Amino acid sequence: MSGARIFDLQRFSIHDGPGIRTTLFLKGCPLRCAWCQNPEGLEGAIRLWSFAHLCQSCGTCVKSCPRGALAPREGPGVLIDRRLCDLCGKCLEACPRNALALDGRDIESADALEQLAADRVFHEVSGGGVTFSGGEPLQQTAFVLEVASLLKARGVHTAVETSLFAPWESIESLLGVVDLFICDVKIADPELHREATQQDNALIVENLRALARALRGSGRLLVRVPLIPRVTATRENLSAIAVLLEGIDPSIPIELMNFNPLAAAKYRRMGQEYAFEKDVSAFTEAQMEGFRAILSERGLSVR
Repeated sequence: MSGARIFDLQRFSIHDGPGIRTTLFLKGCPLRCAWCQNPEGLEGAIRLWSFAHLCQSCGTCVKSCPRGALAPREGPGVLIDRRLCDLCGKCLEACPRNALALDGRDIESADALEQLAADRVFHEVSGGGVTFSGGEPLQQTAFVLEVASLLKARGVHTAVETSLFAPWESIESLLGVVDLFICDVKIADPELHREATQQDNALIVENLRALARALRGSGRLLVRVPLIPRVTATRENLSAIAVLLEGIDPSIPIELMNFNPLAAAKYRRMGQEYAFEKDVSAFTEAQMEGFRAILSERGLSVR
């Protein structure tokens, strides 16, 4: 049995594949997208966070820490010395307002299987299943392979949400146990991709080509394009993505993901800056229709 590091297990999800899903979010990601919706999933390490908006500066957590890793600060919240913090959790138990939290936990495959399969009745009724997300789930492929295999043996539909920034061997190992690959295609231009994510997209494109060949005609591949103001949601980028996908396999269905401004609140809670803090609205239906037209006018199937 293997283990993994996760940051959430979400039930009754309707955005991570068909039907009602149970989504397991794994920690660690090789990309650093400025618009990331799950910043707690970027680092593989577990970290302690202080949520200033919940803190009443009572000092209880500071007194509870056996290693002296916490200290008062001006205003709400506490200072955390991560060199001293050993994630013992005593401060979490002591805090009366739940103003401290760990951004992840370790889980064994047997425990994960039990929790994920517990929702099987909802999966069966709705045509749903289990989705592995992140972070980047292919950072922990051995775990995904083991748990997905066990779920498949129980007749549970499985899906993986991935950037495809991983060795092809990792993707290939999952072909027999993953029913649906949901793959992000963010930016077509390699340099712009590097600017926005800190990684070139050559490996992503290469893997998408190989995956499209392996799954051709099976209906097991979905491409998602996140629409980010001024970055991915431009005519130039969407036109370039259309050309790219047309050359790989024009039959691949494409899903446009509207911008989600709610991520800004998560960054604020974690005391981090968010590059899109001033973008407070999702795109209108008229704007979404315009984005869809850019892809559909080349004969691509856009959801």
